[in-house]
Amino acid sequence: MPPAPLYLGLDLGTTSAKIGAFTYDGTLVKERSGAYPLHHPEPGAAVQHVDEIVTVAERLILELVAALPAPPRGMSISCPMHGVLLLDAKGQALGPILTWADVRAQAVMNDFDEATRRDLLRRTGTPVHPMSPLVKLRWLARAHPERLAAATYLADLKSYLVDRWTTAGRLLDEQLASATGLLNLASRDWDQNALCLAGGDQPLALQLPRVVPAITRLSWRAEVAERLGVGEVALFIGGSDGCLANLGSGLLEPGKVSLTIGTSGAVRATHRGLQGDTEHQLFNYLLFDDYAVLGGATNNGGKVLEWTYELLRGHFPSIGAMIEAAVAAPDTDLRFTPYLYGERAPIWDALATASFQHLRGHHKPVDLARAVLLGVTDNVIEILRQLEAATCPSEIIYASGGFTRSVGWVDLLAERSGRRVEVAHTPQASAFGAALIAVRGSE
Repeated sequence: MPPAPLYLGLDLGTTSAKIGAFTYDGTLVKERSGAYPLHHPEPGAAVQHVDEIVTVAERLILELVAALPAPPRGMSISCPMHGVLLLDAKGQALGPILTWADVRAQAVMNDFDEATRRDLLRRTGTPVHPMSPLVKLRWLARAHPERLAAATYLADLKSYLVDRWTTAGRLLDEQLASATGLLNLASRDWDQNALCLAGGDQPLALQLPRVVPAITRLSWRAEVAERLGVGEVALFIGGSDGCLANLGSGLLEPGKVSLTIGTSGAVRATHRGLQGDTEHQLFNYLLFDDYAVLGGATNNGGKVLEWTYELLRGHFPSIGAMIEAAVAAPDTDLRFTPYLYGERAPIWDALATASFQHLRGHHKPVDLARAVLLGVTDNVIEILRQLEAATCPSEIIYASGGFTRSVGWVDLLAERSGRRVEVAHTPQASAFGAALIAVRGSE
């Protein structure tokens, strides 16, 4: 029998890129990965330089394709949500990408009253928060109007790559577009009221990319195809990391929930229908057709445990040992609110702060570690409860991310949530989700 055709999924994250060659059933045949920095040039800033990402991405594509026995049948791309990149009239970047983690736009959050926030969430599916491109653009209009005045195009990493690598011009997939706070979910086109708010109460004077479905096929630029060795590889635009992770994990039915704790964390479920959830402030992002991904993301995952270990490292030989000791320790009255890095879900407050409650002199380092572990875990469970209230009770939680290296932490999550938890075994779920888009597009 001839070998099964391979499909490539390129997953471009916040600090690293991964590309995998998969069979249609999810077998990972080969992979490559590479890192690039996330820059913090001033307080609250979290930016990427697009040329650093492109350099790593092109190297990984070239290396993986060269290592395969035959050309892959197709490829698509997964990118982070909420990025803002301004381009000049020639399509060149005017500064770095403002990532989801950039919170400087908190300065304009008071511009949005509660009624406006609920209306925007209902129409666009994106909570009003400094992560949102809508809010970032309003901040730029207020704090740096000269940057907007110098720009011709509004882009992000995906639309920049599409224009650079293909003949299609500036396109953006529906998944990423629906995470901008600027897309009307019902019409699947840019929302004029949202654009007016983004421009500082006047229409945004930038040209936006055209929005297309995730399976849209693109044509490589000839020189790019030759340089990367992808002339025989069909390219599809793909989608966003979060939505493609649900697709790659096979979570398309009610009652199946994805829960990830890495540096940050997220709880997501796939449902049908575009009606957002304004009561629980959950995001609602397009996947494909009438499927959407509902959920919430937290800033405070494993990064909080890393911070705790740095404080307590004299008492534990490693962060893993600290976590295991915290899992085994008995409960005390000590509590920890884990908002060290502001927060998205469940409270949507970029200025939120962390705190210990009931801290007394008899508490030991392991008690502090236990309180932090429970604080992070219970915060994620609160997002789960909001998701269940908006959809249905969870039948099973598929756990992924770095926290799954601790069996004790996974068991603690199951105990405190009262839900069945299984560790997801899909390797590189976002990359495989991207590969599945290529499978769908090739049919």
